[in-house]
Amino acid sequence: MSAAPGWYDAGTPGRVRWWDGQQWTPHEADAPAAVAVPTPPASVASSPSVAPSASSAPAQAFAPAPTQASATAPSSSAAAPTTQPGWYPTPAGPARWWDGAKWTAMRTKDGVPGTDWANVEQVGVAWAMGVVFLVLGGTQLSLALQAPSVSFSAVPTLFLALLWFAIAAQTTAVLRIPAPTSAPLMLDTFRPLPGEQEGAGAGWYPISASTTRWWTGTRWSQYTHARFGIRPTFHAEKTRRTMRRMTIGIFVVAAAVVAAGIVGIVVGSVQGTDDLWTPIGWILAVCGVVFAGAGGLIAAMTNTQVRLLFPPNEPPRVAGS
Repeated sequence: MSAAPGWYDAGTPGRVRWWDGQQWTPHEADAPAAVAVPTPPASVASSPSVAPSASSAPAQAFAPAPTQASATAPSSSAAAPTTQPGWYPTPAGPARWWDGAKWTAMRTKDGVPGTDWANVEQVGVAWAMGVVFLVLGGTQLSLALQAPSVSFSAVPTLFLALLWFAIAAQTTAVLRIPAPTSAPLMLDTFRPLPGEQEGAGAGWYPISASTTRWWTGTRWSQYTHARFGIRPTFHAEKTRRTMRRMTIGIFVVAAAVVAAGIVGIVVGSVQGTDDLWTPIGWILAVCGVVFAGAGGLIAAMTNTQVRLLFPPNEPPRVAGS
């Protein structure tokens, strides 16, 4: 079993290097005796040749871990200076969480950590989903316009297209905020921060197959580390409530679309085979069932993801304990 991600002895007196859980990265820093936030230098020495053992404890340094993007840089090449993950003031608006490479949806309001109304890790996916639902909605609208009476079958799909476009626009706006240049905020509200240690056995411990959470040695922090980088989880309870409401909303819309489809099928069967109500009804019914299935899938995925936002009830199993 490999050692947990953390700052370990670099083989040079007074220096530590970041181990990402699988390999050494180019990031070195002084091994401070007191609290500090070391920043990776512009150039670094070669990596230690021996990986830390699973029973090794991270060096007693206080510094956020590099993001996955920086952790993959070859140790033999020079690394460009980077701003460490942390809470930073923005040019306009509240302070935000900077993950070492980009701004995230985590921000503060009246000094309390929270999250934007909507955000995605991959903004390209949000734009693509908006286009997909826009095409589907346009198809439904063109069919509805051929019906002998007014039909609102395209409204839910077009609404979803608008929602995805709004999410993509919000995420894009956040990503375009200039990178931080000032010192990070060290307010007690945000602590314990990643890397902060309060006892023996501090480090990143797995809470799922792909996610770890920082354990200070005495308590869990509000920060997890996954493939997109380090993320705060102060918004866990709000996210759970919001996702429940969204899931219920999806099922309500799905039920309404299915009901409209059934009405269309019944009206079409009464008026005869030459009427457009029957095909429109079947399209609505199928779309409603698809929405319901998507809602069930989203509910299952959301339940799993939201559980990861809450700190575990039990401490981690520290090696050797």
